[in-house]
Amino acid sequence: MSRPALTRWLLGHTRSLVPTLALAVVARILGQLAGVALLVTAVSAVVEAWVQAMLSSTSAGARTALSPWPVIGVLAGIALAKAALRYSEHYAGHWVAFTALQRLRDLFFERLVPQAPAATRGRAGAELTQRATRDIDRIEVFFAHTLPPAVSAVVVPAVSLTWLGVAVDGALAITAAPFVVAALLVPWLAGPATWAAARRTARRRGALAAHLGDDVQGLREILAFDLADARLASLDDASAELAAARRASGRVQALRAALGTGLQLGSLVALLAVGSLGSDVAIAATVVVALWKPTQGIDDFVTGLDESFAAAERVRVVIEAPPRVADPASPAPAPSGHDVALDGVSLTYPGAARPALDGVSLTFPSGSWSAVVGVSGGGKSTLAHLLPRGFDPDSGTVRLGGVDVAHLSLGELRSRVGFVAQRPTMLSRTLADNLRLAAPDAPDDDLVAALRIAALDDWLAGLPEGLATRIGERGSTLSGGQLQRIALARALVARPSVLVLDEALSQLDGPTARVVRDRLAALPGPTTVIEVTHRVDLIDDATFVAVLDAGRLVASGTAAALRRDNEAFALLEARGA
Repeated sequence: MSRPALTRWLLGHTRSLVPTLALAVVARILGQLAGVALLVTAVSAVVEAWVQAMLSSTSAGARTALSPWPVIGVLAGIALAKAALRYSEHYAGHWVAFTALQRLRDLFFERLVPQAPAATRGRAGAELTQRATRDIDRIEVFFAHTLPPAVSAVVVPAVSLTWLGVAVDGALAITAAPFVVAALLVPWLAGPATWAAARRTARRRGALAAHLGDDVQGLREILAFDLADARLASLDDASAELAAARRASGRVQALRAALGTGLQLGSLVALLAVGSLGSDVAIAATVVVALWKPTQGIDDFVTGLDESFAAAERVRVVIEAPPRVADPASPAPAPSGHDVALDGVSLTYPGAARPALDGVSLTFPSGSWSAVVGVSGGGKSTLAHLLPRGFDPDSGTVRLGGVDVAHLSLGELRSRVGFVAQRPTMLSRTLADNLRLAAPDAPDDDLVAALRIAALDDWLAGLPEGLATRIGERGSTLSGGQLQRIALARALVARPSVLVLDEALSQLDGPTARVVRDRLAALPGPTTVIEVTHRVDLIDDATFVAVLDAGRLVASGTAAALRRDNEAFALLEARGA
């Protein structure tokens, strides 16, 4: 992805901020011109005083003393104006930058949500977090430290050299101009090498973040399997790769800086070679020295800019990834029924060698409790994700109440379908906050009722702060079974008409799981429950069961009939699959 394309993309998402950014550009130009004027005025005053002193020393008449106060007043005025302009530039530039970062973060999350859960397949959570935080932070350089320096680096030298040529000496201006232009071109000529190094650095930084995230999340497993040394060695390798990428970027930056310094010194030597020592050469040299700051601005931001572009590229990949599901243009009316039907459903994940589901047809009657079982990788969780449209099938139809779920608005569908995952996520907030994710306006009584159905009423009664109890990050203060039951209660708070349990009771002991099932079965109204489970031994004889293997429906019927007649089901029960 080219830098011009990324520039258009970034400005396209922040178009309303352009007037404020223009203010930062104008303030920088005027401020740096004031800096040139400050030095030239001071040097001119010194040269004039020196000339007057020389004339006075050779004159027989009385010496005329020059008052310094007019010059001091002018210098003070220019300095105050420069300070005000500098403040205006920084305020406007950083206001634009931080407002733009806020918008990009909002956009990142807004576009990421419709991609879930597909967005996390093949991506580490820490790597996505890196893009949403550190990468977006690096884009700040583009808005606050790119356009104002880039424009002023061209305008300020052009205005200053024009004034030097018109008001002082054209030959001196022509002599200095090539050096100034070359100093501006060096960073751009080194741009491809800097850009490649910045992209490598961004990739290595993302890989290191993913490695660290895996280490933190899998610390128990690392210690249990005595993998600490191996993981540390792998971390050292990732750190070394990042360091190598940064050294390569540093070498390019150092060469650029050396060339720039050489050109600056060369311009002074050239001025001394062309002109004779005097006031004109002194003023010309002062102008050239004053232009070091504007031209150095290009070199200062180029490395940061390339890192900013590399970060923007990583962010854009996520933002512009097409969502796996989207709202229909004209949503169908909400269905009145609660039955679920799959008709010839097939789905293959990108890059997969075989289908996750292959021509599956099933019906789950309204108000029924059904189970989906099978060996790992058989397609159970994929089937569970189809109903709330975590994915859309490649072919076939999924219906709720006789209506194709693809024809329902996502908001309507997901308000009717509650989904509980095997590994639920909790926020580092209170118990009530986590439960209200499904229904933000739910009263406390509804939260307590949902916890009772999840067999957490006794646990809640023992909490000194009750619903106000804070849950640690990712539910670190809870057991696996408590996490699953809180997630179940969270889904129940929204009062779904269909409840999909994807191994959602897998960490409960047998007696507790039976209590939860009994309380769910006693829910008022025709709630359809579809449970993906490996606990075949806990399935009641009367429960309808679908057996999946390698993405295909290989058997279905009541648990009693399958126990009696189906070998695949019997094997699952025998080995506790």
